[in-house]
Amino acid sequence: MPTGVPAMKIAVLHYQPSGEPLDPVVPQLAEALIELGHQAVTIAVHDRVSDILLEIERSGADLVFNACETFADDYRMEVNVAALMEMAQVRHTGSGTAGLLLAQDKILTKQLLGYHQVPTPTFATFDGETFETNGRMSFPLIVKPARSDASLGITRHSLVKDWDELTKRVREIRREFRDEALAEEFIDGREVYVGVLGTTTKPEILPIVELNWGDWDEKRPKISDREVKFGPETPGSPHLVMARDLSDDVKARVERAALLAFRALKQRDYARVDVRIDARTNEPYVLEVNPNPYLEKGCELAMAAKDRGMGYVQLVGRVVESAASRYGMKRAPAEAKPEERPEPAANAN
Repeated sequence: MPTGVPAMKIAVLHYQPSGEPLDPVVPQLAEALIELGHQAVTIAVHDRVSDILLEIERSGADLVFNACETFADDYRMEVNVAALMEMAQVRHTGSGTAGLLLAQDKILTKQLLGYHQVPTPTFATFDGETFETNGRMSFPLIVKPARSDASLGITRHSLVKDWDELTKRVREIRREFRDEALAEEFIDGREVYVGVLGTTTKPEILPIVELNWGDWDEKRPKISDREVKFGPETPGSPHLVMARDLSDDVKARVERAALLAFRALKQRDYARVDVRIDARTNEPYVLEVNPNPYLEKGCELAMAAKDRGMGYVQLVGRVVESAASRYGMKRAPAEAKPEERPEPAANAN
């Protein structure tokens, strides 16, 4: 399958704890790269820093497809993996240190979104000794770790209705995650996911994916915890669908918020922006931005790309093309074939 980049050797860098099965996204990415005409190798890392650069160098890869979302069982080390590659001048896909750090720290994310006038729920932060509010807030609130991934720290106990519950949950987060706690106003409404592809100068907004809550008990608040996101899909359970019935106005505001968030947080190549649409006002609120989101064939980005008419292989190719463009690795125009070269001009004399 032809692309805008030359055939390369690409290493898929991924996290692999000993004794655990291989994540299905790893062979999927490798197979897609091969179908695109590249040579693909995989590099598994766990908790040895030296292994990262050593294995990359041994692979002889021209580009690293960075699918490493954690290191040494600590999801916060995702930033450090990218930083290490940047220091070694290793070319890699996805966001760099700045983009990963800004998106991982949810407090920084919300402060930057506010500066760029991107709607986000009003929030307060708790560092164990003091708290700071950002605007007037009202219960109920969602309380989560300030630096987390994959809904870690979000449970049915995360929704608090008064100061006693808030204080208790903040203490639990401080004890369990050793992190600041972030409390934000709970937005009751539709939850949608917006994929963004490409560079900050030429990003493409993918069709909007929605979390369908299925046969959810209306008495229970709609909280996207780990059970909702990663639990087995059964009849009537929450599942992903394409958001088909958004009005043009709401759709435009969701897309604008996602685009502004992508640029404000210095995202690269691909990202997913999570948004809640207030059921009362139809106002979209950006909850968080996911740099280097999970790129498995059934993920939100793959669903959105398919709806756009873009297969999984093409989606992976777009990520590679964006990274290659950033590093000046785009395919040079083919030279004219000998038979197509113009004849030399006749001698005037």
